[in-house]
Amino acid sequence: MSALILISVLGVVVLYLGLLGNKRLLAPVGILGLIGALVLFYTGYHVEMPLFANMVRFDGFSIAFNSAMIVITVLLFVFGVDYYALMKEHVAEHYALMLFSLTGAFLLTAYTNLLVLFLGIEILSIPLYILAGGKKRSYRSGEASFKYFLLGSFATAFFLMGIALIYGVTASFDLGKVREYAELHAGQHSILFLLGSFFVAVGLSFKVAAAPFHFWGPDVYEGAPTLVTAFMATVVKTAAFAAFYRFVSMTGMPEALSRTLLVMTLVTLFIGNVVALRQSNFKRLMAYSSIAHTGFLLMALLSTSGLTAQMLFYYTFTYALATVGLFIVLTLAKRAANGNENIQIFRGLFRARPWLAIVTMLLLLSLAGIPLTAGFIAKYQVFLLAIQGGFLKTTAFAVVMALIGIYYYVLVIREAFTPAEEGIAIAVTPANWLVISLCGVAVVALGIWPAWLL
Repeated sequence: MSALILISVLGVVVLYLGLLGNKRLLAPVGILGLIGALVLFYTGYHVEMPLFANMVRFDGFSIAFNSAMIVITVLLFVFGVDYYALMKEHVAEHYALMLFSLTGAFLLTAYTNLLVLFLGIEILSIPLYILAGGKKRSYRSGEASFKYFLLGSFATAFFLMGIALIYGVTASFDLGKVREYAELHAGQHSILFLLGSFFVAVGLSFKVAAAPFHFWGPDVYEGAPTLVTAFMATVVKTAAFAAFYRFVSMTGMPEALSRTLLVMTLVTLFIGNVVALRQSNFKRLMAYSSIAHTGFLLMALLSTSGLTAQMLFYYTFTYALATVGLFIVLTLAKRAANGNENIQIFRGLFRARPWLAIVTMLLLLSLAGIPLTAGFIAKYQVFLLAIQGGFLKTTAFAVVMALIGIYYYVLVIREAFTPAEEGIAIAVTPANWLVISLCGVAVVALGIWPAWLL
């Protein structure tokens, strides 16, 4: 809880630093505060929990996910030094809003009460509605913010209805009491309890961009500032899946909900991989790639294995590392191409920056699930969990979708290693070199030695 308070206060401190007009202090102060939160998690120093009626519990599960989100946010803040270098106004607000959103993400990994789950989602989401419209003079950015807010409001309505129905049946918001009710009425659940669980799942499915609640993803990814898109694709997805797993594991999964999630998994895998084949805009391609990975992660949720939490952590963290690195490369290539986001902007990358092209290839291969990368281990473990859970046909379908998915990643790799008619001049700061290299080396190292995280 002390780390949660530190991040909340850190956001306010960053806002006050913005009033002083010194942009150079914003990222360093934010990074130091995030590292301080990480230290607090691992030293075990916490504020007494009874003050919060035991509605939040920072156990090993939540600390692992929170640590991963802190690491990813630190990488994004290091990238932010260069990204916001030319931005004269509202830089402090961007950093602060990401920190406030991270506070909500912490709650999503540690809640033991449905009210805290709702608060966590809203604290996570409201700053994102603002950040998505961070480019005030951009029509696409304004459209992204409006769509995200409008669809998010509908999802919240379903989510609150689900909580109300569960409370009406169990007379409690506490997940322990809800689980007692679920175990007592196993196999003969009230229709209201099933509807409540379904509506809560709908709200969480919106956050992870699972079909058919994925429509906001491509437009918001494309319209939002690139750094914000990277934050949504990594930190937000990690927090949402941690919340989803906590809800499923602590309340039990009725058979009807399991069948619903199974159908959602199949549809998500199909839409994510097939529609991505026709994308030429790199941000939209990454959006549908994200939807496809949501399908694989939903497969892990369907399993009742005790290894599910560990697998979700490994998958989301390694996916986040690859995604952060690719969005930084996109930003650099986009600058050299005068704002163009078509995948053709990567053409000639190897000739201009060989190491950058090699790292880009490694990151894309990891997302594709090619052996010797962390992405391969992640998908392989998900398939094992699904087979152990008896989902043989689903696993076969997922393998086919994974093979299809390789194609659109290879398209980008081909562009990076195809000589350009005119040379491209890509400027890379030392900080960006560091972050991109760390991401590239990490996905390979964690693919060869997965025991570091598993």
